Amino acid sequence: MDNNANTAETPAPQKPAQTVIIKKIRKAGHEGGHHGGAWKVAYADFITAMMALFLVLWLVAVMSIDGKKAVAEYFRSYTIFKGTEAGGGKGISVMMGNPVKLDKEPGEVKNKGQESAKIVLELGKIIEAQLSELRDNLLIFTTNEGVRVEMVDRESKTMFELGKANLLGNGQKVLTVLASAFKDQDYTIQIEGHTDSFKYPQDNYTNWELAADRANAARRELIRNGLDPKRITRVTSFADTALLNPDRPLDASNRRVSILIETVKESPAEGDKQPTRSR
Repeated sequence: MDNNANTAETPAPQKPAQTVIIKKIRKAGHEGGHHGGAWKVAYADFITAMMALFLVLWLVAVMSIDGKKAVAEYFRSYTIFKGTEAGGGKGISVMMGNPVKLDKEPGEVKNKGQESAKIVLELGKIIEAQLSELRDNLLIFTTNEGVRVEMVDRESKTMFELGKANLLGNGQKVLTVLASAFKDQDYTIQIEGHTDSFKYPQDNYTNWELAADRANAARRELIRNGLDPKRITRVTSFADTALLNPDRPLDASNRRVSILIETVKESPAEGDKQPTRSR
């Protein structure tokens, strides 16, 4: 027998199959890459907050010294913002939600501007305590001359009988409280009458007469409740020439009596001074 032939017929031994292992390596920089855009919202909120902060810092930097003092006094004592129009504070309106403003520069205002702000705060406390149900009918703000108190009509609450100078219960109550607040002060007072733009039906009695009669009715009520008549220096009729709400000339808020507390007296101009006689 041929040994070589037997050797050729024997199969060669097979190697076992090898297992293929695939290893995935994640880089640390891409961890959490599929968590969505929540970080963008947080970043946007942070940027908005920073912008608001820098805006407040800028406003504080450009504000006058007396303005800063008035704001500080407000936060220390009492809010004079109307809650529905100025972000939540209780209290009376200040020209449709605007804060008390001092209209003079720091060097000019000094104690005069601060005195006006102090009166506004004190009036706010008195009105909130005694006239809280009528605070929507009262506007208080400062001017170059002093503090102005506007006693305005609302559709649901009026101070005078419609078309007449007869004080109603609301008007009498307001003036009684104001007279009590004014009578212990030394400032002089001006009273102004204003109407809306409805044409008065009588030819011989117009809005000019109506505004004057209402201002005088307010004057008499203040005096009846203890105000010294000598403190009142002027009673003026403006009819509908100085509307509180000029965009709505027929609105009830244009019907009002304005009381100006004169805390700032204008010094006479150089040209108005009487010449001195030389000897």
